[in-house]
Amino acid sequence: MRGKVVWFVLGVLVGSLFLASAYPTGGNVQYVTPAVQRIPGKDYTTLLLYTPNGLPLDVNEVQKTVQEFVLKSNPNAKWHAYAVPELPKEVVLTGYGIKVTKDGRVDVLVLATRKGVSVQVIRIKSELTKWSTKKPEFQKDIPLAEKIGVPEGWSVKTIDSNGNVRVYTGESEPYWHPIGVATIHNEYPPAGNVYARTYFYELINSNDPNRVYFLVASGPNGEGIYEVDPGYGLWDNGNRNYDTYHTDTAKIINKWGLDKSIDPLLEIIKPINTLYGHSTTTRTIGYSPYISFTVTIPDSKMVPIADRSTQTSTWVLQFNSDSNDAKYSFGTMTASEGSVDKAKFHDGNWHDIVDITIWARFRKHWWYHYDVSASVKWSLKG
Repeated sequence: MRGKVVWFVLGVLVGSLFLASAYPTGGNVQYVTPAVQRIPGKDYTTLLLYTPNGLPLDVNEVQKTVQEFVLKSNPNAKWHAYAVPELPKEVVLTGYGIKVTKDGRVDVLVLATRKGVSVQVIRIKSELTKWSTKKPEFQKDIPLAEKIGVPEGWSVKTIDSNGNVRVYTGESEPYWHPIGVATIHNEYPPAGNVYARTYFYELINSNDPNRVYFLVASGPNGEGIYEVDPGYGLWDNGNRNYDTYHTDTAKIINKWGLDKSIDPLLEIIKPINTLYGHSTTTRTIGYSPYISFTVTIPDSKMVPIADRSTQTSTWVLQFNSDSNDAKYSFGTMTASEGSVDKAKFHDGNWHDIVDITIWARFRKHWWYHYDVSASVKWSLKG
């Protein structure tokens, strides 16, 4: 990698953001000022944050740091974006990395673990450092097959309920533009782990004067995945930090109704019908030529649920507890599209767009289980 590695104390980056090396918080959790590494590169800049002594990182303070880093990295970008974890109270953040390209796109890595588990500082630092050496790669824009709008020589006039007149001329070619990719890994011994890697897109030139459209999906070639790693398979592969838990059920959740001020709407979800396994099938989402991705259904089924009252899409994966799907790593993919009010979104403030969650229930006996989840929340400033 080109560029000079720069080490500094977090207080240098964000002024007086951290005044103490560690402090107690609710739930008897003690957080620590993270070690920070900023790595300038030719086409992108990387920020790594991790624990120097085994204590977890405070997600709220990490978010403040990342916001400032993103704004300083590309002050003149069309929009700014980042993703941070949303963790349940029994899970702590141990490492975080973000790469910001010159055009404002981001690649995010989040490492988390169960509260009380010994944090392996050297391994976390090594994983973040290895990740930082890989240049962020985004797929090319995905154009629609045909132009939309008003053909040359024609115009369209509209009058809204307030009497405002708008005249539209010309055609445009909408395309899905990749804003970023986020990866989150929650290690939760002895029950199992959950992992998600998803891509976030914006529809450019939509020809809709009122709405901005976003998409959570796989990469165009199926790079994304929601993965469940039950303790049974990890234990069977020699990892004695885990026990023989199997996957009872799992959920993939996309929440679009986070910020009511921008009038969020859940537009499309895929798959939209119940699928029975074990099998795989290809689905598409978005406008033509579409983004295609492979859906793997566990033994026994996947049930999609769209809740328009909360603008949330959920896919419930129900497992046959005796199957290999329930005992060993299982991965699948889903996709959803949402929109927000364009004028309210472009008000110069940060807005939470979508929360992406992978959740699993690991069971060893019928009366005992662990619920394990990991989420990332995408925020944009238009």
